[in-house]
Amino acid sequence: MDAESIKLIVKGLIILSMIATPLAEASIARSAFDAIGRNPSLENSLFSKVIIAIALTESTAIYALVAFFTL
Repeated sequence: MDAESIKLIVKGLIILSMIATPLAEASIARSAFDAIGRNPSLENSLFSKVIIAIALTESTAIYALVAFFTL
């Protein structure tokens, strides 16, 4: 394989990681809503933790975007 084909394969894998990011964010949000539905008193405590978890998940897509355009 030459360098150009390896570059295209890597870009394809990066795109897959960017596709998985919104799915992971949706899973985090769904789990948080389920937890709040079971125990509404956790809402204040859980909100900040969910925001941090979604932000960390979103950073994966940002790193992937930077890597995509760096290649």
